[in-house]
Amino acid sequence: MGDHAAGSYAFGTFDENQDELARLKQQAAIVSEMEGRVLREVGLKPGMRALDLACGPGIVTALLAEMVTPSEVIGVDLSEDLLHEAHAYLESRGTRNATFQQGDVYSLDGSLGVFDFIYTRFLFQHLADPKLALSKILPRLSPGGRLCVVDIDDAWLTLHPEPAGFRAFTKRAAEGQSRSGGDRNVGRKLGGMLQEAGLEQVDVHVTTVNSQQLGMRNFLDITTGFKKEQVSEEHSNAAGKDLEEIYKCVDMKDAWGFVAVFVATGIKGRNESP
Repeated sequence: MGDHAAGSYAFGTFDENQDELARLKQQAAIVSEMEGRVLREVGLKPGMRALDLACGPGIVTALLAEMVTPSEVIGVDLSEDLLHEAHAYLESRGTRNATFQQGDVYSLDGSLGVFDFIYTRFLFQHLADPKLALSKILPRLSPGGRLCVVDIDDAWLTLHPEPAGFRAFTKRAAEGQSRSGGDRNVGRKLGGMLQEAGLEQVDVHVTTVNSQQLGMRNFLDITTGFKKEQVSEEHSNAAGKDLEEIYKCVDMKDAWGFVAVFVATGIKGRNESP
């Protein structure tokens, strides 16, 4: 798998990979109840065959598997290391209706078959060519099947009171991710992308998450802290100092953080071939 496949995210390239793995697990676990509610609202039902695209360590795959029982879920991820974690996690839970396959969104294996529901979360922000990715995803969606793409838009990420250096830090991180092909403002673009790809009944809604729901440290860990990896080496020291200021919010009783998660859905026309 080359750099094009990885986009602006490649697990295994982080300075502290175990910290990044912990963040991925934390991110999935602390919003699991909220994510389950969103999935029900957008039409996930028992009996649907589902694809978890960019499944990471498998926590969301397990949630999907529970929700579609007795049908199956297949989790696909680029990282062999994350798939190893996913296998171990589902085995520990005794989940039997989920399997995994290593794969690249730009070249999904036709042997996967087709799915009633395809879910991908926090992937599109990293893709250099999201329109190409959609063209590869849609053949894996059955006629009448539903695609759900979840991602962020950093224009909606705020802290109050705003720490010194917060704007500079997030700007540098966004610029670094953009140089690698990513887009921290992809959320607002998802609806148009799904329409352009030919999906029907396209809808986008925004779910807000705040630091009171998650705890400020958790909030910062999953929305902000990891971005230091995206900052260029020349700005790394400044970014580290900015993060120290930002994390002082943890000890401020009156501090609040807000982030928006964009949930975009569309349905494949029933007259379209798989």
